[in-house]
Amino acid sequence: MGFWGIIILLLLGRLFFLQVVRGAHYSRISEENRIQPWTLPAPRGKIMDRNGKIIAQNRPSYSVSLIPYEASEVLSERKSLQRKRDLAPLVERLASCLKTEESSLKKKIESNWSKGYQPIRLKKDVDFNTICMIEEQNEDLPGVIYQVEPTRKYLTPGWVGHVVGYVNELTREELFSKSSERSFRLGGVIGRKGLEKQYDDLLRGKDGVTFLEVTAQGKILGALEERKPDLPQSGSDLKLTIDLDLQAVAESALTNYKSAAVVALDPRNGEILALVSKPGLDANLFVGAMSFEEWNSILENPLHPLLTRPIQATYPPGSILKLLTAAIALETKMINKNTYLSPCGGSFRFGRKTFRCWRPEGHGRLNLMEAIIQSCDIYFYQLGLKMGLERWTRYARLCGLGLRTGVDLPDEAKGFVPDLDYYQKKHGKANWVKNLVINLAIGQGEILVTPLQMAVFLGGLSTDGTLYKPFLVKEIIDPDGKVVLTQPQRLGSLPFSPSTLKVLQQAMIGVVNDPHGTGVLAQIPGITVGGKTGTAQNPHGQDHAWFVGYGPASDPQMVVAVLIENAGHGGTYAAPVAKRIMEKYLRKGEAQITGDQSLIGTH
Repeated sequence: MGFWGIIILLLLGRLFFLQVVRGAHYSRISEENRIQPWTLPAPRGKIMDRNGKIIAQNRPSYSVSLIPYEASEVLSERKSLQRKRDLAPLVERLASCLKTEESSLKKKIESNWSKGYQPIRLKKDVDFNTICMIEEQNEDLPGVIYQVEPTRKYLTPGWVGHVVGYVNELTREELFSKSSERSFRLGGVIGRKGLEKQYDDLLRGKDGVTFLEVTAQGKILGALEERKPDLPQSGSDLKLTIDLDLQAVAESALTNYKSAAVVALDPRNGEILALVSKPGLDANLFVGAMSFEEWNSILENPLHPLLTRPIQATYPPGSILKLLTAAIALETKMINKNTYLSPCGGSFRFGRKTFRCWRPEGHGRLNLMEAIIQSCDIYFYQLGLKMGLERWTRYARLCGLGLRTGVDLPDEAKGFVPDLDYYQKKHGKANWVKNLVINLAIGQGEILVTPLQMAVFLGGLSTDGTLYKPFLVKEIIDPDGKVVLTQPQRLGSLPFSPSTLKVLQQAMIGVVNDPHGTGVLAQIPGITVGGKTGTAQNPHGQDHAWFVGYGPASDPQMVVAVLIENAGHGGTYAAPVAKRIMEKYLRKGEAQITGDQSLIGTH
């Protein structure tokens, strides 16, 4: 009896320890086994144009995930031996249902495996037929669940994709490298390009959570009634400065070209009205599961469709920079608008090298105004030599060249302005370095700019010299409806006096409206516009065609920069594109006037 009494006391003591001393602990474990938290993804904020037209929004879609804990528990009950071997039949069935490669699916599961309830996203944007198959095979797919969640939907068709960018799923490495204060989760998405990346924190919102009751085997019984879900908070909406109607016209105007860039902005505040990069980017391709072959076809495309040309691609500006050379000469009193230099006979000899004009027969005797209007290379060769490299470089940087504009898009290039140190490091110290300014004076040589930089530069030249920071987001609307307006920001001012700017504006009007002007194909009947053509030499193919323009000349409301790769003369190819864009905007919806297409553009 004493022995059994001791046994009973030990059992009672153990029961007391388990139920009283450790009762709260085991009760919590029991609850955790019974309750499964489930993430409710937050809808990303919408993106719309300046008139409220939707560019990016959300649509419901199915995603399929695997909960490691539930799968391992069921497999253990079936007396499986090793997890990796046990997963083989599960992976095989899943790959068949999801129509995906077995090896990649297995790698995704094993690399994200943990003994918890955190689901591993297997595939998103799954069709309803696949969901039916998974439901039918529920017993053979332990731990496999599906849910409806918001998925990004972008405007199609169009090349506004480079502006908006796209979202993509977080990798496991990114998940653990991100700040814990932000709402990141395995299977969640993050902005990868464009505004989706730049404003990811505002757009992503805050995920919610609901609580499900499950059996010991992990089978979901339903929502837990005693615990209310924490509802997700949607992200902020963005209203852009972009005008989708104008964007469509710009895209249409580039139909016949393989690669090009367009920037249109308001010089009075920096609002970007249209930004086009060709070839375009269909952001919807990145929403669902993209195959390895599809991704490789994008990466290996020689036209580089992922490159946002208006802000990331850099080019020699060609004759557009004759405006800078002229402005420096006027500002430093080297010449005035009526100054004549040696006549243009089609070529210019300096030292042992001959520099040629784009017009083989030459332009004859010209003053500064005429040289800008007819884009005479010989005139500006001489002007560049007069001012020298260091002066030209200093003014170029004061005008913002070689610097990022600060546009609210990621990965902006800053271009390049060569200086004396650069040349001396490249070629060594020698007097002959001085002749390199000959090419720079006409926008050739090592000088590189982006189309956006040219649009901002022209914005200052066409007005009072003020440079505004270009931007794309006009309003931020939080989930409560509070609106935050973006305020224009000044970048600074061009280092030129009103009198210098007036001469350049008169010359740019002549470029488009003078019978000898190189930009006559940009003429808009009834509206006076100004501009400058450019033809940039390209060592890899045909010349790049440039045109920058603005209008109306008396009160500029729009500036446009057009760059068409491998096209030829700017006046022939880029100027008509700029005309269509300016006409659409400046006429405010009036019927477009085609004009006389028999005119032949030149340089």
